[in-house]
Amino acid sequence: MTPMTALDPSSLALLAAIFVLGGLVKGALGFGLPLTTMAILPFFVPIDFALAVNALVLPFTNIAQFVQAQRMRETILRFRTVLFGVVIGVPAGGALVSLIPDSALLVSLGAFVLLFVGLTLAKPTLAIAAPAENPVGLVVGVAAGIVGALTTANGPLFVMYLVGLKVDRKLFVSTLSLLFIVSGVLISGTFFAAGLIDMTRFAVSALCIPASLAGMAAGNAIGERISADRFRLGVLLVLAVLAFNLILTGASGQ
Repeated sequence: MTPMTALDPSSLALLAAIFVLGGLVKGALGFGLPLTTMAILPFFVPIDFALAVNALVLPFTNIAQFVQAQRMRETILRFRTVLFGVVIGVPAGGALVSLIPDSALLVSLGAFVLLFVGLTLAKPTLAIAAPAENPVGLVVGVAAGIVGALTTANGPLFVMYLVGLKVDRKLFVSTLSLLFIVSGVLISGTFFAAGLIDMTRFAVSALCIPASLAGMAAGNAIGERISADRFRLGVLLVLAVLAFNLILTGASGQ
């Protein structure tokens, strides 16, 4: 891995392009922006840089989706236990970021991406009984908070939980957006307190936010024109290759 040493115009253009790609995936599938960007960014920038920029971008790419779903009150009331879990998990994960070597973070991120790919391809039948919704939600929230602080890519945990509850599409989008907003804000605050966010990273995120939104708009258009299953398969194959590269890079200690 050869991280960028200077953020010249060509480097900034590359970072913006990566977030356009992440937005494209999110626009077409409804999630997957940080999963995509974090599978690519560590090959070009230090992993703490990638985590910081992702954390700053994440809330802004979900606000519009949350508002448009028009289920805000219902979402907040029903999933407040998950939100409480996220509040607990993010600081715990944030405390681990500075303790875990970059190589271990790369291997963990690669393994997490591969797990997501495998579960998506396997399409397991998930079902969460009504009495277990809140207890499971608390566990999911804590786990997602920890994973989010370590990778900013906690979407798969939220997705599996909501699929298990079999919520309707609008509530799915509303809940996923809210969870991403809350976890993103908390992760950003945790990273700021840990000194992982400075003016340079804040400025880069300001560039990547509109790039992500542009990608999301394009992804929405693509999602209406091609088979969602075919697009999803292509994304999963690319993510699998990137995940293997992350694992190999982390294992080699480079």
